[in-house]
Amino acid sequence: MVKLRPLLRGPEIIAVFAKHGCASYLQQLGLIKRSSKKTTKAINKSVAFTAALEELGPTFVKLGQFLSTRSEQLPAPLIHELKKLQKNVTPIAFSEIKPLINKSVGGDYMRLFSEIEPTPLGAASIGQVHGARLKDGTAVALKVRRPQIERQVRHDIETLTELARIAEKNSRYARELQVSALVRDFSRSLMTELDFKHEAQVMTTMRENNHHPQLYIPAVAVQHATSDLLIQERIEGEELSSETLSSLSTAEKEQLSTTICEALTMQLFEHGLFHADPHPGNFKLLANNVLGMLDFGNVGQLNERLNRLLMDLIIAASNRDAVSFSFAMMSLDASKTINRHAFEKDIERMMARYLQVDMSQLNYGLLIQDVLQIARSYTIEIPFEFLQIGQAVLKLQDTLTMLTPDLNMSLIIRKTIPIVVKQQFNPTKMTKRMKSNGHLLWQAARKLPVVINEVINQFQEGKPSVKMEMNMDDHLLQRVEKIAYMLIFGIALLAFSILTAGLFIGFTSAAGSIAFNNSIFQTMAITAMAIVVLFMTMLVWLIQRIRKK
Repeated sequence: MVKLRPLLRGPEIIAVFAKHGCASYLQQLGLIKRSSKKTTKAINKSVAFTAALEELGPTFVKLGQFLSTRSEQLPAPLIHELKKLQKNVTPIAFSEIKPLINKSVGGDYMRLFSEIEPTPLGAASIGQVHGARLKDGTAVALKVRRPQIERQVRHDIETLTELARIAEKNSRYARELQVSALVRDFSRSLMTELDFKHEAQVMTTMRENNHHPQLYIPAVAVQHATSDLLIQERIEGEELSSETLSSLSTAEKEQLSTTICEALTMQLFEHGLFHADPHPGNFKLLANNVLGMLDFGNVGQLNERLNRLLMDLIIAASNRDAVSFSFAMMSLDASKTINRHAFEKDIERMMARYLQVDMSQLNYGLLIQDVLQIARSYTIEIPFEFLQIGQAVLKLQDTLTMLTPDLNMSLIIRKTIPIVVKQQFNPTKMTKRMKSNGHLLWQAARKLPVVINEVINQFQEGKPSVKMEMNMDDHLLQRVEKIAYMLIFGIALLAFSILTAGLFIGFTSAAGSIAFNNSIFQTMAITAMAIVVLFMTMLVWLIQRIRKK
């Protein structure tokens, strides 16, 4: 059946796109041969592509929303149309989702709720939200998954995976677009978003981690959460619409923009768990200019390694250091061997294009897109989590543009960069890092006797084997040598300081005592002074060597 599904659904997908006049897209992807039919009807291909996605159902609506964040790969007119898919879809009748609610709560839902509003507060491609009240009168919001949606999504993902394989086999353009990787990322994102129980757990964690006074995350009933149902606190507030914003002052709107940027930065760098879909529809304006954050289906998580690399990238970009930025980018995919010098040159050109622009005029969305495009041109595989960050920044920029079109971005940067720097030197994280490195050193030390024994055995057998590969230029070698001398200098200076301090304390405490006039003590003092002179001589030599380098 798994093999048959793509055969059954695939032709239907191709037929729908062809019907809407998207045959040229299918030809580019190698999914159909060049059509002999000619049409004189003028169509907007971007509009037609979006209409085809809507006809094919929820999976393809989500695909369109996913593609709308890939503006580094797709043309601008198509991205513009795909963004319209973010709007609400037609809801389904309450009678169809009532059985799901009963199943999720383990019986008649009236045992838990005093009422559920049959008309949804909002509907999306995966589920819809209904207002309700618990038995104790607490107002809640029920997020209910559409019936059979998981089965439908899984079938469609199988079909898309097979179509992507065929496309990359037949089309160079599809290979350059990396459609298989794109479908894989989309599948991972969508399958996580389908699980409301996972969303409830993530939402609880993010609520506990939230320390921003102007951001509010609703409480959620984790004990009642299932894959089909999520029960969360209902927060009363206003949508971030043009009408709502028209009643706010410029200072209030700037404060909202700052709140969103600070909150997302704190989520990224303090806990590594961040909201990856910060478009205006996922915020509500509460009392006292507090923002309520909603819909945690699309959330990203960074491990310690990726968090450090992200910090390195941001600090390198802020310092306009193309070499450090390139090194951090290459560290994202250490398995790849690329032309390092050419890569650095491309990064330098990209930085020159953007970082000479005034911060208030800088388009961060385009900057991220160009970085991803350069990485792809060198076949550097970007981690899915970093792609989520790119998507979040693009949606964040749309939200900020709506809030404060003329906002000077330097104001935001001045408030968010300190959060990044603070986390770089966070004592807890530094301690954890030292423990991790110490454990790695201990593991290496335990393996060392075995390695030495193997080397000795090879020499005894007369078959020693040494394999080394060095790709460092003279300039880099000089820098490494200079660093080594500086390290030795630092250690020697520390030892000299300790020795001098010890001698000073010893002579001070011994002065005037009987032992001070003892010949043995005097001999030891002369020896100590000779060691001091030796240290000073070595320090002078090291300083001269460092200067020469």
